[in-house]
Amino acid sequence: MSNPPEPSTSSLIFTGYLPLAWRELPALPDETELQHLEQANLNVLHTLFALDIHAGDHGDDPMALTNASELKRLDFKVGLLLGLVGQLLAHQQALPPEQSLALTVHDLSWRVATPPPLGALLRLELYCNLCYPRPLILHAEVGEIVSCEGDHQLKAVFSPIGAPMHEALERYIFLQHRRNIATRRGNRPR
Repeated sequence: MSNPPEPSTSSLIFTGYLPLAWRELPALPDETELQHLEQANLNVLHTLFALDIHAGDHGDDPMALTNASELKRLDFKVGLLLGLVGQLLAHQQALPPEQSLALTVHDLSWRVATPPPLGALLRLELYCNLCYPRPLILHAEVGEIVSCEGDHQLKAVFSPIGAPMHEALERYIFLQHRRNIATRRGNRPR
């Protein structure tokens, strides 16, 4: 697999592998459809945030510890069930292949064999979690194309989004960034 694309200049970046589909558009959808898609994207992100809530540490209180253990056990079972249902849904619908990508609140970068022209309008479908295989649908304009290692790194700059969507996307990126750091720390030899 290829290395993730170089991140953009934004300070908050998620780099990794996620299923991504894209297609070129002759024009952006009208304002009503864009607002509808933004609300649907907010629903997807809020669902992902709800799925990510885990039972936390409750100190030295024995009763709280018992409740926390029970919550963790239930959380594990619900997570397992959601994972299995997500896999069934993913197998029933044809998910796009995972792409090495870099996501910021302003743009998305990934590699393609044949890029669209600079300035082309795109519809992006980004699947953020396979346990909940519903895509974020974002519209963007090709802002940069760089040739590298036999293919092209494409940077698509998102069409303007509202403040709630901006905050939710920023939160998603932050949580993914934090999870990557925690995973790396957990894999270090002690």
